[in-house]
Amino acid sequence: MDPCKNCGASLSGAFCANCGQKADTRRIGWHWLVHEIQHSVFHVDKGVFFTLKELFVRPGRMLGEYLEGQRKRHFPPLSLVLVLAAIYSLLFHYFKIDLTDAKLTGKELQDMENGMRVVGERYALFELGSLPIFSFCSWLLLRRYGHNFTEHLVMNAYLSGQRIVFNIALMPFNLLGLGPALIATTLLSLLWLVYYVFAFAQLYEKKGSAMVTIGSLVAFILFWVLMLIFLVVVIIWNVNGTAVH
Repeated sequence: MDPCKNCGASLSGAFCANCGQKADTRRIGWHWLVHEIQHSVFHVDKGVFFTLKELFVRPGRMLGEYLEGQRKRHFPPLSLVLVLAAIYSLLFHYFKIDLTDAKLTGKELQDMENGMRVVGERYALFELGSLPIFSFCSWLLLRRYGHNFTEHLVMNAYLSGQRIVFNIALMPFNLLGLGPALIATTLLSLLWLVYYVFAFAQLYEKKGSAMVTIGSLVAFILFWVLMLIFLVVVIIWNVNGTAVH
């Protein structure tokens, strides 16, 4: 049998014992592409859909299993965020909020449209940028339960993927106008808050659910307070910059 094409080690089975790569590395073609899509996205034991199902059915236990080393079955956390954020950005162009009935002046309407366009185009950057802040908040409030900051980074990456799914589900309401979109956003945000708190309560169910619930709720609020402060600073900076010019 030929040596492993990745590391050069001798092969004695379907996988390389040294680096784990498959021994069968046939030339890339349409058959390979179809198989990879099926295996990476739709595979019942490790695809995106399986990971999302676990996040919605048993989020806390799924996070605990991943942190304890049962990782082969699940889609990688940061890859999950990037894939879902890319889907969101793609769909955003087809489900923009209808601002026809919005009582806005010409400049206000243009500013809102520009703001939404920036968010849609750079959604993945927003998710990745907010991830360390969200992780810091949950680590700060829940660090007594034994997980370090990087583990909270992984947990919040998965929970961010869950939130992006909610945001994607929200998109059809954008076509109904600003009012229905805001109502749907509020309701789905509250639903995701319940899921967020539930995930940590289930993860730390042996530690006392009341304190975990309070801690995760405060972490959630702290994150949005920090984001609001950041947003205000950015707006003030932009206003001052415009005034100077």
